[in-house]
Amino acid sequence: MTNLILKMRLLIQLFVLLFASVNNGHRLGSSMKPIHYDLLLLPIISGGSPRLCGHVLVDLEPTTTTNVVTFHGVEISILDVSVEPVLDTEKKISSDRSVQLEDLCFSGLFEIVNEAHTVIHEDVERQQISVILKQTLIKGHRYRVGLFYVAKVRDDNRGFFRANYKNDNTSCCHEGWFGGTQMEATNARRVLPCLDEPGFKTTFDVTIGHNRVMSALSNMPEIATRPMKNTREWMWTIFSRSPPMPTYLLAMFVTDYDKVERIYKVCNRTIRMRFWGRRDQLRHLEQSMAVVPDMLNYMETYVHQPFSLPKIDFISAPLELDFEAMENWGLVLFRENRLNFNEETGSEDERFQVVQTMAHELAHQFFGNLVTSDWWSDIWFNEGFCGVFENDLVQHALPNLVFRAEMSKFSSIRTAMKIEEHVHAASVIRAVETADDAEKIFDSITYSKGSGLLLMLRNSVGPQNFRNAVVTYMERYQFQNANSQRFMDILDEEIHKNHDIGRGMNVTKIMHSWTSQQSYPIVRCIRTGNGRVRLSQTPHPVRNNITSDETTNQLWWIPISMTDGNQPDFTQQGTYPRVWLTPERPSLEIPYFPTDSGHDSTNDEDDNWILINGEFSGYVRVLYDDYNWRLISRQLVVNHTVIPQVTRAQLIDDAFTLALGEYLEYKVVLELIEYLTSVSDEFVRATTQFHLKWMRERAKQNESLLTLFEEYTGRLKFERMDDEHPNEYNNLVRTDGFEGEGCFSWSDGVCVDQILGMFRAEMNGTITAANKKAMMEHLERNWCVVMRHGGNDEWKWAWRMSMNDMMASQRAKILSAMTCSQDRNRLKQLLSRVFHPTIEQSPRDTFTMIEKMADNSIGRPMVLNFIKTNWDRLGRHFRRSGDTLKLLASASKFLSTNEELDEMSQFLNDLEKKDTKLDRSITAGILNGIRANIRWTEKHSDKVYSVLEARRTEGRTKASIFKA
Repeated sequence: MTNLILKMRLLIQLFVLLFASVNNGHRLGSSMKPIHYDLLLLPIISGGSPRLCGHVLVDLEPTTTTNVVTFHGVEISILDVSVEPVLDTEKKISSDRSVQLEDLCFSGLFEIVNEAHTVIHEDVERQQISVILKQTLIKGHRYRVGLFYVAKVRDDNRGFFRANYKNDNTSCCHEGWFGGTQMEATNARRVLPCLDEPGFKTTFDVTIGHNRVMSALSNMPEIATRPMKNTREWMWTIFSRSPPMPTYLLAMFVTDYDKVERIYKVCNRTIRMRFWGRRDQLRHLEQSMAVVPDMLNYMETYVHQPFSLPKIDFISAPLELDFEAMENWGLVLFRENRLNFNEETGSEDERFQVVQTMAHELAHQFFGNLVTSDWWSDIWFNEGFCGVFENDLVQHALPNLVFRAEMSKFSSIRTAMKIEEHVHAASVIRAVETADDAEKIFDSITYSKGSGLLLMLRNSVGPQNFRNAVVTYMERYQFQNANSQRFMDILDEEIHKNHDIGRGMNVTKIMHSWTSQQSYPIVRCIRTGNGRVRLSQTPHPVRNNITSDETTNQLWWIPISMTDGNQPDFTQQGTYPRVWLTPERPSLEIPYFPTDSGHDSTNDEDDNWILINGEFSGYVRVLYDDYNWRLISRQLVVNHTVIPQVTRAQLIDDAFTLALGEYLEYKVVLELIEYLTSVSDEFVRATTQFHLKWMRERAKQNESLLTLFEEYTGRLKFERMDDEHPNEYNNLVRTDGFEGEGCFSWSDGVCVDQILGMFRAEMNGTITAANKKAMMEHLERNWCVVMRHGGNDEWKWAWRMSMNDMMASQRAKILSAMTCSQDRNRLKQLLSRVFHPTIEQSPRDTFTMIEKMADNSIGRPMVLNFIKTNWDRLGRHFRRSGDTLKLLASASKFLSTNEELDEMSQFLNDLEKKDTKLDRSITAGILNGIRANIRWTEKHSDKVYSVLEARRTEGRTKASIFKA
């Protein structure tokens, strides 16, 4: 009878447990509050049987009386459980557990001595492990739950991973091993049983076992070492206790890397900075080491908080990470090409990317680490803040890179808008229910739209009010969890101290209209006469995943900044909002400028353009009346530098996008870019070419249109500007010296003859140091020209370079350039790399190469065939779920016939039947994109032809634009 009662009780407990899981989703709930982790970890990373053995003591406080403790856990086997009350938080923990762990990991022997549990239930789908204990845990008391377990050492970069590497580029064999962790977003549960949610911040004690010839690293400084009792040449390294932090920031590494060290001193504090790398990499760490102290000091000064730890380590992994860097508190992990910079071969673009990535991760030491989001749905706030500060920090540390930072800001916001227009519109705050949801939220909407919204907010309230709110936010919530709403509340408090700006302003209401809605608004600006203008808003009609009903009621609080051709002002003051469009007042009519503004409005309507949203001060696009567009076009022809370069690119990007949405005639758009036929404006030209390439693909359906289009685009000026007409972008970026004097053939803005000659000189070893540097400065662009126009010798040499480990940091660019070939057999050879048994191509190189090949009209059918034929194999090849579908979306973006639509529709329909987890928003976006291409071809081809024919006939000049 007793046994029957015990079994019935056990069944009831399991039923309650399962029922709770169904109702609570994938989150653990609030039944347990974690206080502290003491982790003993022994990773075996070399050889053919890698494994992870661990013992963790978790101090918990139940919020309800229970005998069930639930942890997150994936591919973890729990061997033994212990429970004891926590009566003394400083009580020393027995060293016997380290001996047990040695026996377990090295001899495979383990003796169960505690067995404080009756059942361990694993819910694989929810990634949870529930332990039913023999004793009951009383609400409000503290307990220490001990777990012996084994887990996997992985070969990807999730959880605890390993990689082998060569000590230098001349080595023939792998000579070293590297082991480490990547916990974000939900991979700590692959390393230890834990409460793996960002809202659970606890302290950590960490001890790592490792071979004596290797170093162990964790978030905190090492405080002691001791030899293992039963295993020669192995030791334990003990680290000091961490401040409260979430599990996703926990970091542990084991490596035989060398290091260089710097000391950062400020006031009475000393912070040790260590930069880790292989011996051959140490000399390439100088750029990173040079900027860190200044950047860290900037952040400390701005937020009025010191960096909280006594040390910070920077380390790169010798494998292709799925991300650029990870901000682990005190131990930042980088992709190799984001920490190391080779002064001899690296380009200025690569230098900027190294500095920018470092800036982003240092900003995270405060936004995300010191103050942490309480749940993944609000992660845009920390990522957005770091996007804002990465630009500020770069401009502070390297003033000569200011314009690159501005370019990067423009490109980032533009990327988010393009994704919302063509792929998947989304709000920055989104529901996150599962681990897969948490991984997927780290996308361009979170990063790029998030930073764009915060830049808009800072500009709207003023930089000083914004900073004051940041200081208060950091002071109030340091070492705690918070969310974006808390910051908005603080900012409201701050601006209401200023009666001029604060009167009637509600930051929470304003930002809710941006963070909770997908897509973005179009602001219409129409001259009404008598020096007045009518402003109104309408949602962008995102075509892929928002219905017309959904967009009808979308309205925003939009800050409107204005300037004009009479007194153009693109400074911070000039981009400050003059007026707001609101959901309650979505349109209004105002004078160009108030009478007390100092602007002379007597001739405004006849002669002067109006410009809204200068320097991308808001996350909007602007639609002007045709007359104002022509006035702007005239200004660009007369003197384009009156309007700053970022704003010029923004105007052209807006115009093309609005024409695609059928808001604007292409005649107006082509008039706007007319000035590029007489002026080299490279950054703006690159934006223009993006759109012209799309139009060219559409023109291929009509041979006469294609001929006319090629003639028109051939007029755009690609040569470098004369020295007497300096250009901020050319002076900064175009250091290649390709003057093109006497050049007979231009491609991608460079002289084909010169590029081929320099490439061949590099092949035979006769290239000068200056020309080699010039070739490297824009490697992908330059090599693309060679692959397009060169022969078999150039191809073979490029192939050898793509296999050379000395060029590993440039491999992605080389492969991208090689996709420019117009030879089908060469492109087929490139695709053969993906599954080649000896090449071992990384998933990241595969993604980059295939995505780039899809832009090549010759390679595109091959790419589509390759993706469809190898769908399952590619799914296994890529580490991130969904990458194959994203590649398909990229390869499909130029499809524009009904036959192609039918074929793709059938393929996706078959896929959806096989894979219920397929992202339906992307599949819908692919099909809607093809339909939009078909619609554009049917509706606009004749119109564009007429415009181009008219422009050819008229032979438009500056004078003709003056008459517009």
